[in-house]
Amino acid sequence: MRVEGWAPEKITTEIEKRAMDRLETAAGYVAALARSTFPLKEPAPMPGRKSKEPWRSMSTGKLRDTIRVVRLKGDPKQNVRVYAGNRNKQGAFYAHMIEFGTVKMSARPFLRPAFNAVKGRVKSIVENG
Repeated sequence: MRVEGWAPEKITTEIEKRAMDRLETAAGYVAALARSTFPLKEPAPMPGRKSKEPWRSMSTGKLRDTIRVVRLKGDPKQNVRVYAGNRNKQGAFYAHMIEFGTVKMSARPFLRPAFNAVKGRVKSIVENG
């Protein structure tokens, strides 16, 4: 987005801090909506399973619980991002597979629709506070 009369040399640290606080608030709305509309599915039945133990699905909500807002402090652009998943083997490393799909599974996006749903509110927060 282009801003008329943009003069980055006139930005003070206080203005920058307020702007980043507004971005973090706006990102919180995106994360909250993504968590609330997360596509949970019931596990499919496992016919022909040989184990005597009852079949249990992976812990439901593991990926949903990893949706978070991160403010990158050391970055010169001072980015605020909404992340989902983590890189641990026991964690929810499969966020991108759910969001974009795989060869064998259709996409079940949750972050992009959340952002699109609150885009107007995000713009308002960033502009007006």
